[in-house]
Amino acid sequence: MSIVTHINKLDTPFEDCLHSVELVLVDPFGRKKEKTVLGVVAAEAVYRKLQAGESINLDRRFVVDFSLDAYREYAGLSLDDHVELKDFSADGAYFETENGTNFRLAKFTGDHAQFSNCVFGDGPMTFYHAKFEVGKADFQNCRMGSGDANFQYAEFMTQSTNFDGIHFDTGDVQFISAKFGKSKVSFRGANFGEGAVDFHYSTFGDGNLTFDKAVFGGGAVSFKRVDFGHGKVDFKRVHFGNGDIDFSEADFKSGKIIFRSSVFGDGNVLFDQVISESDFIFDNAEFGSGKLSFFGAVASKLSFQLCQFNNYVDLRVNKVRKIDLSYTIVRDIIDMMPTEKSPVLMEEMNFSGMRNLGNLYIDWRENKVLSLIMSQADSTIRQKSEQFLVLKESYNATGRYADEDKAYVWYKRLELKADLKHALERDPNNAIWAYPTTFSKWLLFDKIGLYATEPVRVLFSVTVVYTLFSLLYLVLPLMADTYIDTAGGEVLANMNPIAKSFYYSAITFLTIGYGEFYPVGIMRVFASIEGYIGVFLMGYFSVAFLRKVLR
Repeated sequence: MSIVTHINKLDTPFEDCLHSVELVLVDPFGRKKEKTVLGVVAAEAVYRKLQAGESINLDRRFVVDFSLDAYREYAGLSLDDHVELKDFSADGAYFETENGTNFRLAKFTGDHAQFSNCVFGDGPMTFYHAKFEVGKADFQNCRMGSGDANFQYAEFMTQSTNFDGIHFDTGDVQFISAKFGKSKVSFRGANFGEGAVDFHYSTFGDGNLTFDKAVFGGGAVSFKRVDFGHGKVDFKRVHFGNGDIDFSEADFKSGKIIFRSSVFGDGNVLFDQVISESDFIFDNAEFGSGKLSFFGAVASKLSFQLCQFNNYVDLRVNKVRKIDLSYTIVRDIIDMMPTEKSPVLMEEMNFSGMRNLGNLYIDWRENKVLSLIMSQADSTIRQKSEQFLVLKESYNATGRYADEDKAYVWYKRLELKADLKHALERDPNNAIWAYPTTFSKWLLFDKIGLYATEPVRVLFSVTVVYTLFSLLYLVLPLMADTYIDTAGGEVLANMNPIAKSFYYSAITFLTIGYGEFYPVGIMRVFASIEGYIGVFLMGYFSVAFLRKVLR
C-alpha cells in the first residue's frame, strides 16, 4: 500500500477539470516513489449532480471538502434524510477535507459503489447508517486517514462486499451493528491500523467471510455477539496485535471457522459462550502470553494441532464433539474441569504427541477420560498409550493420585498391546515368543495387582494362590506317591490332613521354613514353585502398599 507524502498543485487541466494536483506516493518502506495526477473537483460540483439525480463519477479526482451533511444543508434537506448516490464511482480518488469525509446516511443504488484505490485524508471518515443497495460495494486497496472510520449501522445489501487490501491508520474502526446481508464479504490482506476494531452486534449472511492475511494493530478487537451466518469464516494467517480479542457470545452457525497459522499477540483471546454447529480450526496458530478461553462454548470440534500455549487455556466448554490437542506444547494450564455452568460434554479428545510443560486439569470420572481416548478413530495404540502417560504425569503433579493410578494402568496396558503389535509387524515369527511373554506380563503385572496400584488386589491374589496350593497339597497324596512328612513328634504327625496342608502351605508361601514339615516326592516341586511365587507376591504387595502410603 503506497503512502501519499506530498500533494503538489498544478496549473494544468486534467480531463474535464480546470485544475489538477500531483500526488507523490512511496511504499511503506520509503523505497519506491510514484507520481499520479488527479483532477480537482469542488464539493459544490458534486452536490449539483446529486441534486439533479445524476450518476456520480469521481474516478481519479481530488475531491475537496465533500460532506453529505453539507449537501443536505445545500439542498435544504433534513439531517436525517437518506441521500441517494447512483452508480457511485471514486476509483483512485482522493478525498481532502478539514472536518473529515462524510457519507452519513448515504444510499448507494445502481450496479456498484466503487471506492477501490481511494484515499481519504486525515480526519474522521463516516458511513454511519449508510445503505449499499448495489451489486457490489468495493473498497479494495482503499486507504484511510488518521481519523476514526465509522461504518456503524451500515447495511450492505450487495452480492459481494470487498475490503481487500484496505488500510486503516491510527483511528478506531467501527462496524458496530453493521449488516452484511447475504453477500460474500472479504477483508483479505486488510490492515486495520493501530486503533480498536469493533464489529460487535454485526450480522453476516450466508456468504463466505474472509480475513485471510489481515493485520490487526495494537488496539482491542471485538466480534462480540456477532451473527456470522452459515458461511465459512476464514481468519487464516491473520496477525493480531497485543490488544484483547473478543469473540464472546458470537453465533457461527454451520460454517467452518478457520484460524489456521494465525498469530495472536499478548492480549486475552476470548471465545466464551460462542455457538457453532461446525468446527473451529486453530492448527499451527501462535498464541502469545494472554489467556485463551472457550468457557461455555458449543461447537462440533476444536482443533489446536501443532499450537503452543504460553498461558492459561480455559477449555471448560459446554458441549463439544471433539477437542484435538495433538502435538501441542503446553507451558501453563489447560483447564477442562467441569462446572455447573460448563459441564464439559465431549465425545472424543486427542492429545497424542503433546509436550506438557504445564498441567492438565481434567477429571477422570466426570470428563469420562477413558472413553474420550479409547474412542479415537484416527490414533494408534501407541499414541493412545502416550496420552495416558501424559495424563499420569499431570495427575501426579497436581496431587490427583487416584486418577494417576488409573491413567498409569491404561498406559501400561496399551503399551503392552503396542509392543506386541510392533513385534508381530516386524516379523510374524516373533509370535513364538511374543505371545507367551505378553501373556505372562498381562497375568503377573495387570491381573494380579494392576501394576502395583492396588495392594488389596495383590492381597486377594495372595489369598487365592495360597488356597490353591493348600488344596493341592491335600489332593496330591490321593493321586500320587507323595506326602508331607514331619520331624516334630507325635502331635504333628497326628495333625488333621487339612490343617497340615494349609499350615505347610503358609510356611512355604511366606518362606518361614520352621523345618517340622517337609515334602516327599513330587510335592517338592510344587513347594519350590510356591516359595518362589510367595516371595514375588509379598514383594509385590509391599511395593503396592508403600506406594499408596508414601503418597
